[in-house]
Amino acid sequence: MALLTEKPAAAFDLTQVGRGCLLWAKHFSWDEGKAGFVTTATENQLIVQYYPGIGNVTNHFIIPVSEAADGQWEIRWSADMALVQEYNVKTDDMDQEIEGGGADDIGGTDL
Repeated sequence: MALLTEKPAAAFDLTQVGRGCLLWAKHFSWDEGKAGFVTTATENQLIVQYYPGIGNVTNHFIIPVSEAADGQWEIRWSADMALVQEYNVKTDDMDQEIEGGGADDIGGTDL
């Protein structure tokens, strides 16, 4: 009998997402998603800065890899805004999402 076992573990792919990437995320407990940019990216978590709409202030949220792997987060991100990637984004027949993202999909506003 072996004393140690190896188990696969979830990790963020740092070749896909990293510092400076624009990111929109929605935790299952939130009413709305938040758009910001990645300030810290490790295999275990992403830290995202965003504007909360209060004066000259910024805030942040953390996306732990365990919660993302568990399906608690919907995430869209882009390194160059030419390609918007998605993870765990839920769609239904009543609310079709625009492929590749649109202004509303990444936290934009209607003018």
